[in-house]
Amino acid sequence: MLQLLRYIVASGDAYRKQHPKARRLPPVYPLVLYHGQRAWRVPTCFHDLVSPLPEALAPYVPQFRYDLHDISARSDTEIKGEILTRLIQQALRNIYSDEPRERLRELLDLIDTVIDQPTALDILESLLRYYVQGTRRLDEQTVRSLLIEHRPGEPLMQTFIEKYIEQGEQRGEQRGEAKMLLRLIARKFGPPSEPVRARITQADPDTLLGWSERILVAQSLDEVWH
Repeated sequence: MLQLLRYIVASGDAYRKQHPKARRLPPVYPLVLYHGQRAWRVPTCFHDLVSPLPEALAPYVPQFRYDLHDISARSDTEIKGEILTRLIQQALRNIYSDEPRERLRELLDLIDTVIDQPTALDILESLLRYYVQGTRRLDEQTVRSLLIEHRPGEPLMQTFIEKYIEQGEQRGEQRGEAKMLLRLIARKFGPPSEPVRARITQADPDTLLGWSERILVAQSLDEVWH
């Protein structure tokens, strides 16, 4: 409830910046999309969180409620609507499945229905990133094999497969470069701190290359960065 209240306030602040002459705020519709494994038991009314709340103070305490959209227990036939909406809902619900590979295969079948639309590959890329990086339910190799066996003759899908594999190889090379740079830093300046590790692992390939070249002549860690 507090997080929703922050969102509502942030929405009002953003609207004021965009419309500095406005004298009123637009309404906000609080919606919670839930896909957890346990039953939802959180109060839906803000006043239910305030205790004690004397009747005389109730008008002065913020009051709102949210609409709960629980998809955790819904069947496939119950998830209706546009394809993109169905993809999002099923992806969220399926992350707890004991068969993530089969669930992703079903989602790929659903993407087939929009494969000719210009947004189809963007949807697919976001979906795969969610499964591989966000939930860690599948590894890169499993996703690649699913893509290769899924509609291999489709030109648009082939283009995406090649792009996805190429990006995976680039990420692998980048991780190797970051690992090597961390070893060089450890040998020359001592074990790197956690902030240094984070800075290196999050750097792009060009930045890593520049740091790797500078460490050869750097007398301190600061000279590596600048």
